[in-house]
Order: sequence, then structure tokens, then C-alpha cells
Amino acid sequence: MEKRKFGRTGYEITALGFGGMELQYLDETSAVRLLNEALDQGINYVDTSPEYAMSEYYIGKAIAGRRHEYVLATKCGDNMTGRGPKYSFDKETIMSNIDESLRLMKTDHVDILQLHGVIPADFPYGKWEETMEVLEEIRRQGKALHLGLTVCNKGPGMYGFPAGYGYHSILPFAKDPRIEVIQLVYGGLTRLSENVIKEASDRYGTGIVARGILKRYDDSYPAKLACAKLTDLCEDGENENDFLVRYAVSHPGLTCVLAGTKNIDHLKRNVVMAGRGRLPKEVYEEAKRRLTFAGVVPGPVEMAWQDAVR
Repeated sequence: MEKRKFGRTGYEITALGFGGMELQYLDETSAVRLLNEALDQGINYVDTSPEYAMSEYYIGKAIAGRRHEYVLATKCGDNMTGRGPKYSFDKETIMSNIDESLRLMKTDHVDILQLHGVIPADFPYGKWEETMEVLEEIRRQGKALHLGLTVCNKGPGMYGFPAGYGYHSILPFAKDPRIEVIQLVYGGLTRLSENVIKEASDRYGTGIVARGILKRYDDSYPAKLACAKLTDLCEDGENENDFLVRYAVSHPGLTCVLAGTKNIDHLKRNVVMAGRGRLPKEVYEEAKRRLTFAGVVPGPVEMAWQDAVR
């Protein structure tokens, strides 16, 4: 599988990464098998969070002994007390998160530490600098080597769901040089951030990770897919999901797309598709034309850029 330069981090990671959210739904035996299979398949980027129950524990249990084989990313700002808001970006919460993550995953550092599910409005009145100082302290301690964030997608029926927050947030966050990695919702079915992803990558050198590349976020997606007729563009033996994996890895500004699955067969299939590499240019452009015709359109980079610098 192709490895790509991961922004300014100095790493090269596989075009397909492993997302650890689904691990929380597995028993230990199944989780250990799945994680080792991901590495055996050549994946070298593993992303998780304290919020994903048992995920960090399983990573420590299954692949701590293979730590040199993968770039490890986790998140912080997860309020694990069961009291108060779901996310809290105060020093106590962030420090507690990283220390517990390292303990569970049996490592002395994570490669990427990400603020979890944020937008610029989460940090009013100087809170951004306060939060970044905490992250910088963790980096100085050697517990995290690089810093980033994931942009929230909220829930169905809420403003901005699922990709609006990423579209409006990526450039304001990317202009801070301390933020080297940004993860957001993007895929063939959620193209809103298609142009701003490239802008962030080209202008700031940010490493961009996409999640939700196959997810049908609302009931309109099947009709849009039917209208786009992407199956007409598939190579022999490929299906619609296969094509969407290749569509996502074809984006010139993306470093990595996450495959979150609890099914080994699905994992292997996604690895095969990512391993086929980017779509031929003419197929990629035709897919974009068809998706736009079906109503799945990217947002104009000019609008988001104006918002970012305003």
C-alpha cells in the first residue's frame, strides 16, 4: 500500500489507516485478532480515543509489542468522570487523558495527540492559547510528539451535520503552525470539504485524515448514489463501496483515510482497494462530475478561506 508524507510530522503513513472506534464492540479475542491483522495487512496508522471504551486497552493488549510498526494517534479532552459535559479541554482533563492512554496502550508516548471533536467556537476569550499551552507541555514532556485535532460532526438534525463543521473549521485551525494534523468527515458522499482540504494541505502543509468515507449519514444517500451511477466506473470485481474507498484515497490533499470496522473481511477488502491506489485521472474527474450532478457537491474554497482570515 502507498505510504504518504504526513504533513509536517516527518512520518510516512499508509493511505488507509485503522480507526479504533469499532473495537469497543468486540470481545478481547476478536479485538486482538483484528488489530494484529491490520498491521499484518501493512497498515501503519492507528487512531483511537479514551472515549472508545476498551479500545486503548485492546491496543495495549494486542500490539504494544509491535509499537515500532505503527504511528499511534489518540485524542484528549474526553471527560471520563461521567459528570458534566462530554468534552472538557481544561488542563486536568487533558493531562488525565494522556497519562491513562499511555498506561492502557503500554507505551511511553503517542505520535499524535489530538483535541477531540472541536470547532473554533469551543475556545473563546483566550481559551485556545490556554489549551495549546497544556498540549505543548505534554509535548515537552515527550508524552506526545506531534499535535493535532479532530473536528466534530455533531448529530443528525443538528446544524452542520455531518461535514459543515469541518468545512468551516479546517482553515482557521490549520493556520496555527502547532496544529500539524487535522481529522474531519470527508468522502465521496460528503464532499463539502473537498476544496478546503487541498487548501489546508497546500498552504499550511497540514496532514489531513478523513473519516466516515463510507458512511451514509442520511436517507438521501442511496438515491444520490443511484443517480451518480458510480458502479459504471468500477473496475472488474469492484463494488460501490470499493469505489468510494478509492475515491477518497484519490484526493490529492489527503494523507490517510480511516477504515473503522470490526469485521476482518471488511478490513482486508478495504486494504485491497486502497492498495490499488488512486483512480485514473479521467475516472476520478468523471466521478466528481457524476456526484455533482447527483447533488453531492464540494463547497467553494473561497467562502471558507474568507471565513478563516476574517
